[in-house]
Amino acid sequence: MYFKNIQNITIDVDGSGNFDRLKNLTAKAKVSDELINNAGFYQTIEIIDGERPDHLSQRLYGSPQYHWTFLLLNPQIKNIWDDWPMKYSQLVEYCTNKYQYLAADTDDNLNDKFILGETVTGSISNANGILKEIHVNMGYLVIEKTSGTFTITGETIQGVNSQDSAACNFIKSQAYAPHHHVDDSTDEWVPRRLAGTTPFTYIDYESAVTEQNRNLKIIKP
Repeated sequence: MYFKNIQNITIDVDGSGNFDRLKNLTAKAKVSDELINNAGFYQTIEIIDGERPDHLSQRLYGSPQYHWTFLLLNPQIKNIWDDWPMKYSQLVEYCTNKYQYLAADTDDNLNDKFILGETVTGSISNANGILKEIHVNMGYLVIEKTSGTFTITGETIQGVNSQDSAACNFIKSQAYAPHHHVDDSTDEWVPRRLAGTTPFTYIDYESAVTEQNRNLKIIKP
């Protein structure tokens, strides 16, 4: 059986004082650092775009069964679903699910404008939403839509209570909002400026994180 080598633990699941004997599903195996860093034991390969762990196992070893070895040798990959490199279409879907609210991007100064938790309305669509976050330095508002559909471009957002407004460059998934800004000359993280910086979106950020894992240590075939 798959679980026969996993140790049992005794645990009070519901705090009732009654203890159950269960398999410890939080247990993990670990390869020694000395073995992982032994160049005679492993080699480094690049994951092909869209290649799943079982596909990579098939390519390397002629069987999909050895996908679990990639997690043993690469501790930076803790969760296949979050840390394994994705195709761009998968990445966009992942990000739009992770960042579920809308971002209203604007060049207007948001300092001392709007009230967190107030209802905001779109000037064109008449859509409504609740203001969840105000990112003054990044230049966008985070909105939880409650009714209607905000127009992607050309919309002005107005707060019902504050009566403050902001002309928006776009209103769409927060995945497309700036995680930070980079200097066009140095690529360093910098505060947003009117010129000379480029927004680095949450999609860009998540892509950079997963791309770091594209080169893997693998047991030599």
